[in-house]
This record gives sequence, C-alpha cells and structure tokens, in this order.
Amino acid sequence: MSAKLKFRIVHCASEDPEFPVTELLTHSPHTKGWQSVKFCDYPQEMTLQFTGIVKLRQIQFLSHQSKISKRVELFTYAPKHEQDIDESEIKYKRLGYLSLDSNEKSNFQARELKSVYVDAPALYLKLVFHECFVNNYNLFSQIGLIA
Repeated sequence: MSAKLKFRIVHCASEDPEFPVTELLTHSPHTKGWQSVKFCDYPQEMTLQFTGIVKLRQIQFLSHQSKISKRVELFTYAPKHEQDIDESEIKYKRLGYLSLDSNEKSNFQARELKSVYVDAPALYLKLVFHECFVNNYNLFSQIGLIA
C-alpha cells in the first residue's frame, strides 16, 4: 500500500522569494510551488530528508508548465544506523534520471506529472535538476515544481 511520505527539505540550491521551496511541503489547490532563482546556475540541487528510513517505491513530480528542467537525476542515501549522520560525509547512490517534455505541444498550458517506480531504502532523496527548456514563458531561465 502506498502512502505519501513526510519529509523536510534540508537543502535547496536556490529559490525565487515569491516561490519558496517550502511551498512543496503543503499540497492544496492554492499551492504555488517552488521555482529556482532567476538566471540560476545549473545544476540545481534539492535534498529531502524523510522522518526515518523508508522504502521508496514511487516518486512523483508535478512540473511547472513552462519552467521545466530537461533532466532530473535521483539519488538516495540510507545509513546503516540513523544516529550521528554527518551530512558532509554522505555518499549518495544514483538511482537514475528522468527526462521531462518541453511542453511546447500544449503551448505551455499543461503540467507534466512524472511517476518513477523505484525500490530503494532512503533517509535522504537528492534531486539534481539539469538546465531548463528555453521558451517565451521562461525568460529568466528558471525551473519549477508544483508538487
């Protein structure tokens, strides 16, 4: 049985002040989502920490309709013991990557929901966003997630 896992965001490379990363912690029709700072450097990284070691089965992303990353890499880390974790010493395991559509076909009106099935224990999930699609609605070369 799948359940939405509780997490906190322990690292985010950048955020637009109007679209902070904390927007990803609440899910409602009024959620604006997160966006990187304007003209950010790539790659952009975000690290989530779960409340304990979990067994990841599925990861879902709801991408912004025009501020879209071309590729997202996924990494996990699960320590043998949860106590005394030095975050600077973490060695992440690469799970793979997913590619997102430019959304040109929908004229940047639709949001892409991407589901990835995995089988990995994790205390941390690191997302690495590689460059954005350039379009007339993304003049500041940003990326964004709604959920």
